[in-house]
Amino acid sequence: MLPESGIAVKNDFSTLKQFVREVNTAGTNLTVLRTTIGAAQSVAVAIDTARWPEVIGTISGTTHFIATAGAREQHKLGERLHGLFGL
Repeated sequence: MLPESGIAVKNDFSTLKQFVREVNTAGTNLTVLRTTIGAAQSVAVAIDTARWPEVIGTISGTTHFIATAGAREQHKLGERLHGLFGL
């Protein structure tokens, strides 16, 4: 579920960078972020509130799953995540 529309869009991921360990793809529309224990929810909230157009939705637990509409959107997301988290 996306946050309420009244929440400001945030694009500063510098404080979360330390918690992201891996970025991988699964198929053509699923991206998997591995974070340190307990950090996936914080990363999920940041991605959801950033409202990136290529992201359809997210699921977080110990690992964070990000769904995209297809391969092109997944590629764009991968470039964005690699740039933000330096992986």
